[in-house]
Amino acid sequence: MKFAYLILCHKNPSQLADLINTLQDGSNYFFVHVDNKVDIVPFVKKEYFIPDHVFFCNERVKVSWGGFSQIEVTMSLIRLFVKTGVKVDYVHLLSGQDFPLKTNSVINDYFERHNGLNFINYFPMPYQNWSGNEGMDRLTYKWLIDESGYERACFLVEVQKQRGMTRVYPPGFEPYGGSQWWSLTDDCVRFIEQNCVSGTSLYDFYRNTYIPDEMFFQTILMNSFFKKSLCNDNLRYIDWEKGPEYPHVLRFDDFPLLESSPCLYARKFDDTIDIEVRTALKNKILI
Repeated sequence: MKFAYLILCHKNPSQLADLINTLQDGSNYFFVHVDNKVDIVPFVKKEYFIPDHVFFCNERVKVSWGGFSQIEVTMSLIRLFVKTGVKVDYVHLLSGQDFPLKTNSVINDYFERHNGLNFINYFPMPYQNWSGNEGMDRLTYKWLIDESGYERACFLVEVQKQRGMTRVYPPGFEPYGGSQWWSLTDDCVRFIEQNCVSGTSLYDFYRNTYIPDEMFFQTILMNSFFKKSLCNDNLRYIDWEKGPEYPHVLRFDDFPLLESSPCLYARKFDDTIDIEVRTALKNKILI
């Protein structure tokens, strides 16, 4: 199995280097976007990486939480992957604060056994566990987070509600939501690259939605011929319950759960909060 890892990062350059070197088995490729709000220099230390296997994205975006910039940066990584001409079996979307829970050989074996399936968490909308009219406020109103900032965007949405101003969802499509992170086949990602472009109805509509990274790719794929190949599991361990951060920043106390998890990857880790948990993973699982 040959993989491409698309990585979104904005902090902790040493974690990025460790993530890449841990996942590198000589055949994998890495495509990295560093948020344009931070200095890229500490992240680009070529001596850490195998030459011609790590590519940094020149289409850098200032990423806003909840904004369409999250989609733009993922699409810039997909375009970079396609442009290089690299052919792989699977493409995995990770953050720089992710880390594997299994060895490369176990990960390879898993995708060998499930070759052809696409792994992405999804559910139809409206969704009862989401706030704001079961998540439909994300679509019904025009959000301008990248342009206006989060607080101003929320104010403008309240104005729209008071005035009864709503948006019409693109006809012929059903909306879906789910987790941002996925593992998709090469041909599935190339389908996304060809069809998710400015000027198409879904792409332009989701430009002004709230947290589109938790809806856009699910909606594209569930309304395509790839629907039958989708496995409703993104293979990531993410704790949205424990807090105090959401998602929970994993600590050494979480190690027993990580060690027993069937997931292949986990997030999120922050060495400035707890470095011991990743050290334990490397020493006890990933050796």
